[in-house]
Amino acid sequence: MFTTWPVAFLLLIYIDVVVSGPRYSSRIVEIQTGAIRGIILELNSRHLEPVEVFRGVPYAAPPIGPLRFAPPQPPLKWPGTRLADTFGTVCPQKYPDLSNKTAALMEMPKGRYNFLKKLLPLLVNQSEDCLFLNIYVPGSGNRGFEAPYSVMVFVHGESFEWGSGNPYDGSVLASYGHVIVVTLNFRLGVLGFLRTRPISGDKDPYSVNLGIKDVAAALKWVKTNIGSFGGDPKRITLVGHDTGAAIANILLILPNSKGLFNRVILLSGTALSPWATQHNSDTIRETVAKQAGCLNSDEVSIDEDIAPCLRSRPLKVLLDLDLEKVRFMPRIGPSLPLDPQTPDPSFAMEHASENFIMCDLMLGTVTTESYNDFSAQDIQYGFEEEERNRVLRTYIRNAYVYHLNEIFSAVRNEYTDWDKPIQHPINIRDSTMEALSDGHTVSPLIKVGYLHARRGAKTYFFHFGYQTKESDYPQRLGSVRGEDLTYILGMPLVTGAPFFPQNFTRQDMGVAEAMLNFFSNFAKTGDPNQPGLTKEIPDYGTYKERTRYKGLVWDPYEIGTQLYLSIALKPRMKSHYRGHKMAVWLNLIPQLHQPGDDDVSMRHHHFHEREPHYYAGPVRAESFTRLPPLLHPASMTNVRSSSGDVTECIPNTTTSSQTLEDLEKGDNGDGEEDDSELLQHLATRHYYSYTTALGVTVGVGCLLLVLNLLIFAGIYYQRERDRKRNKHSRSPRSSSSPSSESIPMSHRPVTPIGSSRPQSPILSSKDKHDMPPCYTVVQQNNSLSASKQSTLKRHHHQKPPPPLRTSSNPPAGTVKKRVQIQEITV
Repeated sequence: MFTTWPVAFLLLIYIDVVVSGPRYSSRIVEIQTGAIRGIILELNSRHLEPVEVFRGVPYAAPPIGPLRFAPPQPPLKWPGTRLADTFGTVCPQKYPDLSNKTAALMEMPKGRYNFLKKLLPLLVNQSEDCLFLNIYVPGSGNRGFEAPYSVMVFVHGESFEWGSGNPYDGSVLASYGHVIVVTLNFRLGVLGFLRTRPISGDKDPYSVNLGIKDVAAALKWVKTNIGSFGGDPKRITLVGHDTGAAIANILLILPNSKGLFNRVILLSGTALSPWATQHNSDTIRETVAKQAGCLNSDEVSIDEDIAPCLRSRPLKVLLDLDLEKVRFMPRIGPSLPLDPQTPDPSFAMEHASENFIMCDLMLGTVTTESYNDFSAQDIQYGFEEEERNRVLRTYIRNAYVYHLNEIFSAVRNEYTDWDKPIQHPINIRDSTMEALSDGHTVSPLIKVGYLHARRGAKTYFFHFGYQTKESDYPQRLGSVRGEDLTYILGMPLVTGAPFFPQNFTRQDMGVAEAMLNFFSNFAKTGDPNQPGLTKEIPDYGTYKERTRYKGLVWDPYEIGTQLYLSIALKPRMKSHYRGHKMAVWLNLIPQLHQPGDDDVSMRHHHFHEREPHYYAGPVRAESFTRLPPLLHPASMTNVRSSSGDVTECIPNTTTSSQTLEDLEKGDNGDGEEDDSELLQHLATRHYYSYTTALGVTVGVGCLLLVLNLLIFAGIYYQRERDRKRNKHSRSPRSSSSPSSESIPMSHRPVTPIGSSRPQSPILSSKDKHDMPPCYTVVQQNNSLSASKQSTLKRHHHQKPPPPLRTSSNPPAGTVKKRVQIQEITV
C-alpha cells in the first residue's frame, strides 16, 4: 500500500541535484539548544537559486535507555556551533526481504521491487537515537524578498514499520516556491506504535502511539525555532503522504495538537482508511510480550505495563518479532482509542473537533492507489474471475466484520462489466484494482473532504492523473501511488543529474511547475490560486505547457458541487469524483455493514466459503463475539442513529457499536448531523441548492421581469400613440384642391353620391354584423367625373345599392363622398 518506485528517484535526489560539493553557510543560526550552521546547495538549474540546508537537527532527546517506550523529551543543548552538514541516523526498522528476487516479485510488482532496491542503501545507518529533522531554506533565510517564509513539514509514508524523511529532498520546492521545507524521522514499528498497557487499565494517554507523538514534538520544535531560520511560525502546513497522511490526519483531530499548524495536505491516505489504525492492540501487545520473553518470567503479568521489560531487551529482539500479517493491512500501526477525548478519527471528525474545522485542508489521490497490492505476474498478465473473487473476498474479510457475503456481492456487482459476459484477464485485473483503490483509499479521502467541507471549512481536492512519459508503469493503469510526489517536489526541473534515471520532457516540467505553484500558494495563503508576493516566473522552455494552467481556477470542494481539479494532459475542473462508485462505498456498504439484532449469531455474518483456497492471502480469524463499545476495529465506524439502527461510512479504520446514550454524552456540539443524516446528504448531493447559483438565478429573473415590464410599457405607449394617430387620420378633412378629391373605396355597400335615399333599417341591422370596412383612396379626375357619374347612375338604376351605413355623425361640411364601385368603365 505504500509509495512506489518513482519516489526512489526522489529519495536519491539529494545526491542528484547537487552539481558541486556543498559549502558551509555564511550565517550561524541561534536556537534554544545552541548555535547551528548549515550548508549551501547549488541546484542543477540556472533558474533555481541556491538553498540553505540544515541536516540532522535534533528535535527531541534520544529515546534510548529509560526513554525507550516513553514520550519524546525536549532536545539536549550542545556547546559551540553545530555543523548541520550530514543526515541523522534513521530509526530502527525491519526492511522487506529482497534477497530472493523471484520470491519478492510474487509479493510485489516489478516497479515496487526496483524502488525498494534503490531505497535500501539510504536506510542502512540505523540507531534508536533517530529523532532528527532537516530544514531547506530558500536563498539566505530571512534576507529573502518573501521572508518570513511559509513552512511545509513533510511526514514520510512507505510503511508504519520502515522509512525515513531523509531521502525526501525539499530543495527544489523551497527554491521555486519560496517556502521552507522540513522533513523528519519518527519512531517506527514496535518502538513507535506498540501499546504497552492494556486498554482497560491504560489511563495514561501518553503511553501509546509514540510515533505520532514524535511528529507532534517536531511540530512544536518548528513552531518555536523556525523564526530563527527565516520562517513564519503562524503559517505552518503539515503534509503527509500514504501512512504519513494517516498520521497527519490524526494530528489534525487531536486536541493536543491545536495551534501547531494552520493547514494540512493529505496525499493518498487518511485516518479513515482501513489500514490506518489498529483495533487489536491488546492482541499485538500480548504477542510481543510472549515473544520477548516478558510473560515467561516473573518480570510482569499480562495486565501490567510491559515497557520496563522491553527496555531491558536488546534492539535485535524487538526487530525480529514475528507479528501476525494479513493481506492489505499493516502488521502494526496507530492504536485506538487515540486518547480519552478522541475515541477514533471518524467520531472526532463527524463531531467536528475545533482543530479539524479551523485548518485549511487539501486532499489528493492518484488513479491507481492499489498498484502495490498485486504481484508482478498479476500486473503483467492479469487474472481470471475466480482469482478476482478470491482477492475481493480476502480484502472484505480483513476490512469488515458484519454481513460479509452481502458486501462481497455488492462490490462484485458494481465492478463487473455485465455487457461483456467473457472478459479479458487484463480487464478483470483493472476492475479489481479499481475496486481496491476506491475501497481503501479514495472513499476515505472523499469522506474526510465531505466532513471538513460541510462545516464551511476551506477544502480543496485534486486527482493527479498525469503520467510521466518515461515510466516503467503501464500507461493503461494510469498514475500510481507516489507519482504525484515526483512533481510536488519539482524533480523534473533538475534533469540531467548522473544518477537520475528518468528523462523528463518539457511537458513534465510544465506539470511540475503547476504543482509547485499550487502547493506553495496553498502553504502561503490557504488558496492554491493566490500566490501572494511573486516574482517573474523563470523560463524553463515550458511556456506552452504552463499556459495550460494559466487561466485555470481551482475552486474549493463543497458538499453540493464537490468540485475537484483533474491534473492531466488537459487539466480542468470536474465534479463528483467517481460519484457512483463512491456511493457504493459511502452509502450502500455502510448500510449493509450492520450487526443486526442481539439474537443474530455471528456465524450469520461470516463468509460461506471458509476454506483457505477461497482466499488470496492471509486473513483474520473469524470472530464469534460482537465488537465492544469504544473499541473500533480497523474496518468501519458504527454510530447508532436515533432510530436505533447502526450505520457506518466507508471501509473505515474504526468500528463502534456505541449506543445512542454514549454518543449523546460525548457530543457537546449543537445541531450536528448524525451519520445517517450524513449518508442521506451524500446520497442526495445532486439536489443541493447552491446559495450563489440561487442568488444569480433570482437576480436574473428580476432583471428579466423589469425588462419585460419596460417592453410592455413601450408597446402599450406605442399602441396608444397609434390609436390616437389613426383616430386623427379618420377625422373629416376639407379638400385643399378643387381639381381632385379623395374617394375611399370600401367593400361595404354605400349610398351613391347625391342620393338622398334613406337607409333601410333592416339592412342597417343586418350590416352591424358585417366585417369592418376597408377603404382605398382613389384620386378622382375632373375629366372623368361626368363619365363616372353616368356610369354609376346607370348601375344604380340596374340594381339599387344597399343603404349607406354610418357609425357616427360626421361634422357638417366635412362629409366625404363614398361610393361602392361595382364596375368602372372607361
